[in-house]
Amino acid sequence: MTDNRTLPETDKAIGAMLGAACGDALGWPNERVGRSTAKRQPLPNPLHEFKQWSRRAGGRFYPYEETIDAGEYSDDTQLILCLSRSLLHGSSWWDHWTKTELPFWTLYERGGGGATKRAADAWIDGNPPWSERRKPKDIKRYFEAGGDGVAMRVLPHVLRLGKSDSFDPVALSIFKDGIATHGHPRALLGALAYGYALWKSFKRETHLEYGGIIDELMDGTGTWSHLPELPEALGSWLPAVKAHLPDYEEIWQTTISEMKGSFVICRNELSKGALTFDDEVLHQLKCFDRKVNGAGTVATAASVFLASRYAPDPMNGVIKAAFAIGSDTDTIASMTGGLLGLICGADWLSSSRSRIQDSKYIVLLAQELVQQSEPRPFPIVPTTGMRSQLRNWLDNLTNRSVGSQIEMPDKRSAVVRDHSEQIGRSGKYKVEIKRLGADDGQSLYITRISKGIYEQPSKKTESPKTVPQRTEIRGHGCGSKIPVASFEKAIWFYRDCLGLTVKKQNDKAVVFDQGLVLVSSDYATDLLNGTPSRTILYVQATDIEKRFGRMEEKKIQILSPLAHWGNSGMLFFRSFDPDGNVVEVFSADSP
Repeated sequence: MTDNRTLPETDKAIGAMLGAACGDALGWPNERVGRSTAKRQPLPNPLHEFKQWSRRAGGRFYPYEETIDAGEYSDDTQLILCLSRSLLHGSSWWDHWTKTELPFWTLYERGGGGATKRAADAWIDGNPPWSERRKPKDIKRYFEAGGDGVAMRVLPHVLRLGKSDSFDPVALSIFKDGIATHGHPRALLGALAYGYALWKSFKRETHLEYGGIIDELMDGTGTWSHLPELPEALGSWLPAVKAHLPDYEEIWQTTISEMKGSFVICRNELSKGALTFDDEVLHQLKCFDRKVNGAGTVATAASVFLASRYAPDPMNGVIKAAFAIGSDTDTIASMTGGLLGLICGADWLSSSRSRIQDSKYIVLLAQELVQQSEPRPFPIVPTTGMRSQLRNWLDNLTNRSVGSQIEMPDKRSAVVRDHSEQIGRSGKYKVEIKRLGADDGQSLYITRISKGIYEQPSKKTESPKTVPQRTEIRGHGCGSKIPVASFEKAIWFYRDCLGLTVKKQNDKAVVFDQGLVLVSSDYATDLLNGTPSRTILYVQATDIEKRFGRMEEKKIQILSPLAHWGNSGMLFFRSFDPDGNVVEVFSADSP
């Protein structure tokens, strides 16, 4: 059992949101790894450390390799954030969700599921995925969509409505959200059952008995399993159900029985205590069955089992889910992490939270969801011609350089932080990826594939962001390693002010793609027996005038003002960095 201290609601919310993102980032690299090849995969040490990895994207016709930096999250967390922003608009949340968030998400999704992407594509045209305006085969696929794409994103509903004495408003909110992308009972019931487990954990004020989550789900079956009554505005859904899936209620009841059977397995196995073997239980729950392991019911059963078993040791519960090779690792780990966060709060994430992508933004959203603040103003986003709007926005982004500001389709502002590109092997297409930093703190990667005839670049000019380089070093190599007092301040200076890009980061060092390495201040003092050391660095930067202006605005101490370097036509200036190192900044643009 867990201890009986009463956790503040805000602490629970932060723990849940960060726990979900942590599980997602740990499990995503293992999502496509087969059990037969798992033994050949190098594992991070320790297992809770995030790792940089490469994934194949672009489908069959435009394949490319994308490097995912350590701690970055997938569509699971993206959709949690999309839904969180929607719910903060109050009663108009569903319109914002379907007319703004889902359409825009299609431009920056990372690892999105087929059902959610198909539904989002329908919403781009202003049609529900069950609309008769769509092709019959598309409607059929919608009602066959029983994946875990709904369950994985329901946490914000609970944080926003968790204070309710009844689960009914939470259930209705989850159901309305669910039918926006999925139509099969396995997706919707899995989401409702998981939402109920979250809701009970959010409201719990006493200690959690071992296996208590499973008992609550079994006892509350009548509460979470009934089909919510939809508002009149969504009245077209039930006629579509009857037209395309006339035995829907029968399938609904059969799915309830499947869920109850899974919970019985969980309860029986947990009763064995130390004799319980996780992989055997996950096998019984069909987590390794390729035909159904992505179902909402399977992900829910697996996550509540692991959260029940590892409530006293939450990080190991998330790790177990993330490395259950052959299952839907990122989603099960995300759902396990979200549930454990509500049970245990945020303390167990203290060593990992700073390395989770957009962790500060995630914390802010968690706080805003539970504080029941006034609804955000509804942004005025044109809903007609959305497809052409998104296409025009993408065209506009293509012409923006690093450092440029741009308004996004959801009316948030962003800055272009990084740009990389690579040419396809055939030379007939180019892949461009721009990393945007939204003004609220979220990072978004926008990918554009252009057809044409392109010259293959040499390996030396291929982007380190999207094309992992495996260079055998011959002879001598060199780089700059400088001591800093604060990684956070130093990263802000070199990444956000000067445009360098972080290659990898841990609690001992930060390595930039351009060769600079930051180490903790005690690294140098220990090396030199306490004698402080200062370094002179030079950096080539694009948009040097903007960068100089930003440093003046931020009161960075300037040693030499912006001027020409001799007769070269190149601009330069000198400044201190936050640790007193002298930095000479030269323009990388052609004079």
